[in-house]
Amino acid sequence: MVASMSNRTGTAPERLRVSKTRCLNCNSVVKVSKPRQGAVIICPACGVELEIVHADPLEVDFTENWQED
Repeated sequence: MVASMSNRTGTAPERLRVSKTRCLNCNSVVKVSKPRQGAVIICPACGVELEIVHADPLEVDFTENWQED
């Protein structure tokens, strides 16, 4: 069952857009709320930084400095 919420005007709120992808380093699932091209996200499992190269469909790549550590 899906719970629904409404705002004061009685209309349903905009649904939070959550996309999923896999980390290129450790293959863990990474969830991204409202992905936007150019944003940098961090894998919660391994900590690698990934850049969003396309928002829809969600596609990520390593940032330019991912191996500098």
